[in-house]
Amino acid sequence: MKSRSTLVLIAIATLVSGCTVVEPGQRGVKVSLGRLDKNLLPSGLQFFNPATDRIVEYSIKQETKDGQAEPLTADQQPITVNYKVLYRIPEGQVLTLYEKYAGDPFDRLVAPQVQEAFRQIVSQYKADAATKNVNIIKNQVLGLVRDNVKGLVEVTDIPITHVGLPEVLQAAIAQKQVMEQQALQKSYELDKARKEAEITIAQAQAQAKSIELQSLALQKSPTLIEWERVKKWDGQLPQTMITSGSSGGFGTMLQLQTPVRNRQ
Repeated sequence: MKSRSTLVLIAIATLVSGCTVVEPGQRGVKVSLGRLDKNLLPSGLQFFNPATDRIVEYSIKQETKDGQAEPLTADQQPITVNYKVLYRIPEGQVLTLYEKYAGDPFDRLVAPQVQEAFRQIVSQYKADAATKNVNIIKNQVLGLVRDNVKGLVEVTDIPITHVGLPEVLQAAIAQKQVMEQQALQKSYELDKARKEAEITIAQAQAQAKSIELQSLALQKSPTLIEWERVKKWDGQLPQTMITSGSSGGFGTMLQLQTPVRNRQ
């Protein structure tokens, strides 16, 4: 009885140690005596011989890894770039990745390509330009990494979270930005003054043209001249009057008086 119980316990222990659960979003690669099983193990309970077999699991879900690169700029300034890599292993590439890149595909394939891409792309920009073109650099790095991993891993995005510069370089860039802002302000003030001068000239030209047109109209229309005189008359009769002489010479100057109304 004891020997039989012992055999049962050994069988149970063997059975338990020879099974594993492949989690959802994972795929298992089974290796037997060093030979790769070409059939992926799906998620769920899987049995294997612990004496001859081992199972390596790969995630086929989207994963995110943090990283940091320290490339040199075009003007030989060291900068620090913090980034994230969003990636996913296609199910159809799991066996290929196991054969060609033993271990974690991200560490063995993706991470080195990201580092090299940042080194190549950032070297094309001066330090101050690198801080202003983060999105452009990110897109260029992403495109280069995708080309280099050749679809073995789907790299979704590589967002840059921070760009660090040496303190001396930060101060120089800040001073340059201040000078650029001052130049822009001066340009704005000069442009404003120029526009105001143009408006003043235009108004003066319009007024001169109006006076010229009125003068021409008055010269061509005597009636209009009389009408302008009537508009300017204040309603008062002249106080003196000169009569012509009988021989065509000067006459007599008469003083005119306005009749005074009788007061009640």
